[in-house]
Amino acid sequence: MDAPDARSFPDIGLPPQGTPMWHIREAPLPLGRWRCRTIGDDTHDDSEVVTGPIDTGDSFVYGYCDVDAMGRSVMHLNPVVIPDAPALWFVALPDRTDPRPAMTLVGFATDHLPPGTIIGDPEFFSLPVDPTEQVGAISWWFEEGVVDQLFIAEQWRRHHLARLFTAAAQGFQVHNGWPPKLTSNGRRTALGEHLATRALFPDRYAPLEVLAPPMDPTPDGGSR
Repeated sequence: MDAPDARSFPDIGLPPQGTPMWHIREAPLPLGRWRCRTIGDDTHDDSEVVTGPIDTGDSFVYGYCDVDAMGRSVMHLNPVVIPDAPALWFVALPDRTDPRPAMTLVGFATDHLPPGTIIGDPEFFSLPVDPTEQVGAISWWFEEGVVDQLFIAEQWRRHHLARLFTAAAQGFQVHNGWPPKLTSNGRRTALGEHLATRALFPDRYAPLEVLAPPMDPTPDGGSR
């Protein structure tokens, strides 16, 4: 089965806030991955994972995950969720040296790869793309499904990119067979807290405990 594209999404609007989001594992893929689909309706409990294929009719589809002809993971996100976001491809950077194994997805808006393609470091460094061209990144502890950091470059804000990166990380969790529910702890920047109050799933954000400093880089290369 070919990976579905944006034309495969049912033509319906975003479900009301709090509608369960659940997942279908449609077929196993190499390297322990899954062809999967994320649905928004009341058929199953929030974050439940079921084995498919299942006909979900006209239910809202948040996204699909599959692999391309080269075996690379591919993420297709419903444009209704991210109406004015640019098309991104991603670099996946695992960190298994930390006591809490982590994953980072870094997004780029160039035309070097098809939208939604996810590659690793070796392929990235073969491309004529500078790391400073990144649109943003999300890091999370994938064995726990807890987001650590989310960064959007200042010039790319107000384009639903925080929602895009969160949805991409959520889909990547299910695609890799990791815990399906992605949540956020109580440590956020002021901008992160602003986003949390407007999230599609506010119950996935722990109450604010620590107000972290902004992540925007300063002229000397640090953060302010």
